[in-house]
Amino acid sequence: MAPYALGVAFGSPTYQARAQDAPAIEGTVADVVVSDDAMGNDQSPGEKLMDEVMTKRPRSGDVVTGATIQEQQIKTLNEVSQLVPNYRPNTTTPRQSRMAIRGIGVGGSGGTGSASSTGYYVDNVYWGFAGFTFGDLVDLDAFEIQLGPTGTDGGKNTNVGAIRFHTAPPSFTQSTTLETSFASYNTFTEKIVSTGPLIDGHLAYRVTLYGDHGAGWIQNYGSAGGTVMDTNRGGARVQLLGVGEGVTDRLIFSFTGANEHDDYLTGTIGDTSLKYNNGVLSTGQTFFQRVAARLGRPVLTTDPYAPYLARNGRNPLQIYQLSNEANIQWGENTFTSITAGGYGSWQNLGFSDNQNLQYGFGTGDMDTYGGQFSQEFRLSSPKGQQFEWTVGLYSFYENLWDKMHHGTAGTDTAAFYGQPALLAGAVNKWWNHAKDFQIAAYAQGTWHFDEHLAVTAGVRDAYEIRYGSSTYIPQCVTGAIYTCAQQAAAMRAVGYYGYADSGGFTNYHNGEVGIVNPQYKFNDNLMVYGLFGYGDKSPSVNTQATPVFDSTRVNIVSFAPLFTKPETSLDYEIGFKATTPDMRLISNVNFYWNDIYNYQTTATKVLQVGGTQVLQSYLGNVPHVRLNGIEFVNRWEPIDHLAFHVTGAYTGFRYITYPDAPAPADYAVSSSSTASRSNTRVEGIPWWSVAGGVTYDQPLGLTLNQLGDWASYLGPELRAAPLSWFSYGDFDWQNKTQLSSPLAYTQYWQPAFTIVNLGIGVRTDDKKYSLTFWAKNIFNARPYTSWAVGSSTAPTTVGIATYGPRVIGGTLFVTL
Repeated sequence: MAPYALGVAFGSPTYQARAQDAPAIEGTVADVVVSDDAMGNDQSPGEKLMDEVMTKRPRSGDVVTGATIQEQQIKTLNEVSQLVPNYRPNTTTPRQSRMAIRGIGVGGSGGTGSASSTGYYVDNVYWGFAGFTFGDLVDLDAFEIQLGPTGTDGGKNTNVGAIRFHTAPPSFTQSTTLETSFASYNTFTEKIVSTGPLIDGHLAYRVTLYGDHGAGWIQNYGSAGGTVMDTNRGGARVQLLGVGEGVTDRLIFSFTGANEHDDYLTGTIGDTSLKYNNGVLSTGQTFFQRVAARLGRPVLTTDPYAPYLARNGRNPLQIYQLSNEANIQWGENTFTSITAGGYGSWQNLGFSDNQNLQYGFGTGDMDTYGGQFSQEFRLSSPKGQQFEWTVGLYSFYENLWDKMHHGTAGTDTAAFYGQPALLAGAVNKWWNHAKDFQIAAYAQGTWHFDEHLAVTAGVRDAYEIRYGSSTYIPQCVTGAIYTCAQQAAAMRAVGYYGYADSGGFTNYHNGEVGIVNPQYKFNDNLMVYGLFGYGDKSPSVNTQATPVFDSTRVNIVSFAPLFTKPETSLDYEIGFKATTPDMRLISNVNFYWNDIYNYQTTATKVLQVGGTQVLQSYLGNVPHVRLNGIEFVNRWEPIDHLAFHVTGAYTGFRYITYPDAPAPADYAVSSSSTASRSNTRVEGIPWWSVAGGVTYDQPLGLTLNQLGDWASYLGPELRAAPLSWFSYGDFDWQNKTQLSSPLAYTQYWQPAFTIVNLGIGVRTDDKKYSLTFWAKNIFNARPYTSWAVGSSTAPTTVGIATYGPRVIGGTLFVTL
């Protein structure tokens, strides 16, 4: 077989590489094995990783292979989540995604400056800010989810788990592949991959280019026109792989660009529905009444999928990322250096105004600019010894700026709020700054007592410095009849801040992480394991440290705290991994119980200002929450060519101690703005989610060769290639989900729903050519992600899920 280089990351990536007629390099470099593929191992890197995670690793996890990702045209995080139920990308705009595992991710409304309990890695590099996760998934060998505390074996620490993307490295076999997809909503996706040697046996390259364009799937009937939720993005990845005696080095540069209408995320379903649970109806003006009384305009829609947006800007972004991983043999051990940096610009120019009005003040979005740098040094022992170990140093730096135009007055704003000085074009800018620096030392080892019993233990100590500041600046309309001071006063009168500056502050924190992970292997087909983990999450920056004014709305009484308390986690897990002797059935089951203290989420403080209660909301802490649940992954291949998979999760997520939670808008039992949520379930998380599916392929033999003249234009190589047809079907079912607070008078539940995907195609047995026809979300499920009761300035609204509608398409894959 022709020589090639393939890689998969598990701790450190595995490369199999040999230049044609070049001598093999002996030894290992962090499991960098240089060998000939003809030695009999025909598993792909993704299949090897799946085998490792499903049958050998003593922790809960799951893998989606690159073959599945390519065959089923999975190109977004939403689509990955349909195969892995305990992972929820919670995708909104590129900079605001709230990726979560077991329901835990970025706390509350936190974003910029808020550490996530869920880690995101690409080729061993941790990327902190959510914006770095945006873009189509390309070049993937495997998607992996790791569950439980991380950081004792490398990378950055996260409390509930991490997802890892393992991409295909350069190959020493020259090839070029073309992939073209077409689908509903005028969607076209093009991808080109070229790889091959630059210096035989020593240096190979890989270049990947892609473009993805499609019309929006929601029509805007307002004066802005056009569609929303469209696709208009592209990217490039350039890689170099160097192989020497005892050395490998992989350099990756990537660029992602986009310019989309992707932030229509809240739709109107009716007038304000505020009814208090003390039996008193709201006597205030409803939203529809205010529109009629103050603007004299009709309400045009209560259909969330037929908005009338008067303002509708695009959201341009650019992301640049560069990483280098070097593995050097040092005696029998391996020294690894992972260096990475990235910069991004995420601009948001959309608005959520509806009804063909420009009434909103605060309905604009925010721009974020920032970057990160990380450096990791790791020393690892060879695998297969009685005692295996890894020690390392990790450093991380992040610098992020939010330059928000969060309040932008439109032509209807002054009349809607009764503030003549709120002139169209006036902006209340928010300039929020967050910086993070961490340096950490870690060590992890596994002692194999005998062929049955092994214990893994790991520790990590990290010192972290965080900085935060919040500044609010009125950008007034010049040359107007109202002075800037009058315009700023009007901004404050409707709940915004005019000019205010919290000042800059720094927080210092030292946190420890530790795990103990025993495993007992009864035989080659049954293993049980346990996990105890202590996790630490550093204080987050409250980048919206908003001011509190006195009754005059002139004097600032206080600011919201700039930092949360650190969050700690105690995680207990037990599970088993079982297979049949022929490996046709694989079953993994995991039980977990996770107590989290000082959980970071939205907090509320009631202040007494001049005898009046003032509510202050900010990113704070809940004293105690608990996660408990079950996760299972089952794969069954009853006969050759036929395979089933079922993956599921039960997620229990409760506030254990939360005495002063924000009260829902319709609570009103007393004058208090807080209420106890202790011993209540966290809303927005389904109890159960189950994903499953089936794949079937059938050899067709030399079908094309039998077509004679009908297939003459295909060329002799393709006509002589054996063919197979293949098919797949997947479903993702989620239990009904409570979207309203359990304390609210009006309850709202998202009914259970199922997303079903199907595909059928034909390919050559060497997988150089394939043609697939597929359908996604064939029953057109459109679940809601949130619900709000509304007020005098807002109607009843729901959150628009970004899964997308029913889409039908096809994909042609060709290897040149």
